[in-house]
Amino acid sequence: MDTSYYLRELSIEAKRNLQLSLHLKRFNKKEALYKEGETCSHLYILLSGEVKVYKTLPNGKQQIHKLVQIPGDLIACEDLFLDIHGSSAEALNDVSVCQLKCEDLRSSSEQHQEITSTLMQAMSRNLNSYIRHIANLGQKNALERLASYLVYLHDTHHERHLNNAYLQDSLSRIELADMLGVTQRTLIRSIKQLESNSCISTNREGFLILDLKTLDEISSGS
Repeated sequence: MDTSYYLRELSIEAKRNLQLSLHLKRFNKKEALYKEGETCSHLYILLSGEVKVYKTLPNGKQQIHKLVQIPGDLIACEDLFLDIHGSSAEALNDVSVCQLKCEDLRSSSEQHQEITSTLMQAMSRNLNSYIRHIANLGQKNALERLASYLVYLHDTHHERHLNNAYLQDSLSRIELADMLGVTQRTLIRSIKQLESNSCISTNREGFLILDLKTLDEISSGS
């Protein structure tokens, strides 16, 4: 819990109370942590790996609205006070989490009010991230959306404990296009444009940022 941005400030007593209910759980690549419409039963703390949280649209496509990549991040905290999940979560690669039953969490919260405050902070942060994502979709063109995503990868590079020069990206081109709200063809064209401008280079591992300043300017519409 000390690695979690949300939980590390809890008192020792609160952490010990929660620790009694924590269980290690592993998910294979493409395995669902939970699915939209299922009963909300657990909160998850990411230990390693990456998880996409998405909604399935009427046409069958996925709208990815959150990537959980930083160890210590919480998964499903936005659904804690709901009966059923409003979205689905799927492992992008092999994932390890600590899971905590919602009923145990509620019991611990009754004994330690600081836990409730911590969870509200997590939900507020997730809501703000989602609002920024929606704003990006509504106000930015395809190139600016891609640049914003790459700046995000760069900003969280060390938090995700990546030591290699390339910023690993576990999303397929189809998934990335769906998340950015563009077609796959438009995404590929935008990637090639950033490459031709010497902002990035790509390989199978992901992206290498060559000119962060220009990329940041593009992401802000400059």
